[in-house]
Amino acid sequence: MAHPKNKTRYKSLDAIAADPRVVEIWDEDEDGIWIALVQGFNFEGCSCVHEWSVRDVIQSFKTRVQPGDPY
Repeated sequence: MAHPKNKTRYKSLDAIAADPRVVEIWDEDEDGIWIALVQGFNFEGCSCVHEWSVRDVIQSFKTRVQPGDPY
């Protein structure tokens, strides 16, 4: 069973969905994969991580999510 915060078909995102910095993960067929972050974290100043592939979204989440509110 998929993690409740993981609204995608990708089970490899369940570990990220379990991270306390994550509100929800979803995908849009023509607009990539999105990870909404809790307040107090940002991805390049934004409140969501967005990438086109599972590999890229995992890498970006692991290396580029930082403490601090979006700006």
